[in-house]
Amino acid sequence: MLLAIRERIMGVVGWIILGILFVAFSLFGLDSYLQSSVTNYAAAVNDQEISLPRHQRAYQQLRARMTEMLGENYDPALLNEDILKANALQQLISEEVLLQAANEAGFAASNRMVAASLDSIDAFKVDGIFSKEQYERILGYQGMRPPQFEHSLKQEIIANQFKNGIRSTSAATKRGLDNAFLLEGQQRKFSYSVLPMQPFIDKVAVTDSDIEDYYTANSRSFMTPERVRLEYLELNAADIDPGIDVDEVALQTLYDEQSAKYVTPEERHARHILVALLPDADEAAQASALEKANTLVARLDAGEPFDALAKELSDDPGSAATGGDLGFFARGMMTASFDEALFALQTGERSPPVKTPFGYHIIELLEVKPEVAIPLAEVRDELVNQLLAEERGDLFFEQSEALASLAFEQPDSLQGAADELDLEINQTDWVEKSGGTGIAEHASVVETAFSDDVLLNGNNSAPIEVGNNHLIVVRILEHQEAAQQPLEQVKADVSQLVRDEQARVMTKNRGDELLDSLSAPDATLQSLASANELASNSTELLTRNATEPDRAIVSAAFSIQPAEAGAISYDGRQLANGDYVIIALEETRQGSFADLPEAAQQQAWRALSRVQGEAEGNAFLGALREQAVIQIPESSDDQ
Repeated sequence: MLLAIRERIMGVVGWIILGILFVAFSLFGLDSYLQSSVTNYAAAVNDQEISLPRHQRAYQQLRARMTEMLGENYDPALLNEDILKANALQQLISEEVLLQAANEAGFAASNRMVAASLDSIDAFKVDGIFSKEQYERILGYQGMRPPQFEHSLKQEIIANQFKNGIRSTSAATKRGLDNAFLLEGQQRKFSYSVLPMQPFIDKVAVTDSDIEDYYTANSRSFMTPERVRLEYLELNAADIDPGIDVDEVALQTLYDEQSAKYVTPEERHARHILVALLPDADEAAQASALEKANTLVARLDAGEPFDALAKELSDDPGSAATGGDLGFFARGMMTASFDEALFALQTGERSPPVKTPFGYHIIELLEVKPEVAIPLAEVRDELVNQLLAEERGDLFFEQSEALASLAFEQPDSLQGAADELDLEINQTDWVEKSGGTGIAEHASVVETAFSDDVLLNGNNSAPIEVGNNHLIVVRILEHQEAAQQPLEQVKADVSQLVRDEQARVMTKNRGDELLDSLSAPDATLQSLASANELASNSTELLTRNATEPDRAIVSAAFSIQPAEAGAISYDGRQLANGDYVIIALEETRQGSFADLPEAAQQQAWRALSRVQGEAEGNAFLGALREQAVIQIPESSDDQ
């Protein structure tokens, strides 16, 4: 191919073209031709760029979470790739805005905190213990190296410190609790009858004309999607063997440089008794709580068992049942005053009452797990991989350049590149535009496969970056166009859809008639149900979170506008399954925060404080985003 280009360009036309280029370069300079308008970043926040690979990883993680969340209900057609990409990018922008604000405010994360976070991630554990092999293997699947992951984890810790500092300091007021519980704690008593759709299905007579009309009107619903099968080459730095030996002195030096990372921080085992205070407690309430706490200290000094007093009198429902036991935790996991008091104790010592936003705590230190350093021998393989990573990167760069050239120079086959680089040609299953399995889980691979150059022109793709130092080149192995399914093939499905649609209409019409009949004098739901051979059901006072009867019926009952005192409100609606429910709302009782037991009040206060903190955090993030200079290149929409 290169020889053919050379022969063509050296003809008369070629000399003319060269002359034009020479004049252009002399007038405008070579830089104007070498510079590209193609952006190589997904977004920029205050001139800090978010790279395309970072956006791709965030998108893939979001897509994986959505897939896992949907479980058996997963359908690629339900996931709009463009929306997922946009959401992933907006999340990254928010993270970057928070991180910049946190750095400006002086927040930091030590290597010990990073190590503690790594140790808390269950995916990196084998039999409950952190495994460096498992850690490196999982990162390898995602095309990441440990230093890269640990850097991003450190940034995440810093951003979360800043974000949680806003959210955790928010506290709900007494008025806010009263107003919130007025509706949240509301109770309703009602009766209901369900008009089932099934009898109407049995009455529907579907004709061939009905089927043909529905099929014609909804023809796009009966298409087999366009799909392809691919063959591909995969080049991954994690699979490259550098073929060199690692120097032991270099290993020791690297271990010394990263020693803080291999230290498990000190943890303390404590128990406590809490005398709770509401957030807006007045001086009298605070004095009363402190007096109660001092009385408990006196009883403990007199020899009463700590666990017995905690079970009986602690206001912390989470730990009271276990005698106030809080388990082991590291510094920084509790509020500042609690931490300060606990880490000043010796084993077996007990603190005086310590005030926090939750009330007064009496803290006892039971046990200390000292800081532990992991020896070099246990992390040797991880350090070896770090030292080899640079060599792998150099080899990957060389091979990726070769892969790009060979795929372009031999556009009708992957064999040449496979032979030259000792790579295996693999094949996929059928892949639709909505995605697939294996490499087709990467949206960039699917988009490239259906591009004009690959699909229509039959060329090899350019290398597609699917991870850090991880490339894939694809070409079409087989292609099937989208096609209309013949009516005869889907006739049974269409017939059932028509039957269900007509039955839904019939059920709703009849349900509306029955509901209208309740406006007559002396009409009741019970008499209506009896006359129409329907079951009539009654409830006691229920909250809006009740799981019985069916959640859809409870939701409908709580959406009805209550009538005047003593009167009954009627309403009806069709449920998702086609049945029609008629509801008689008989009694509405507003929620009262003051009527809750003290423990329930504390739980409600914490819950509303979390909601309020989340709202305040989101508002603060919104303000930061408004102040930031955010640039999203147009081309990033296609990344």
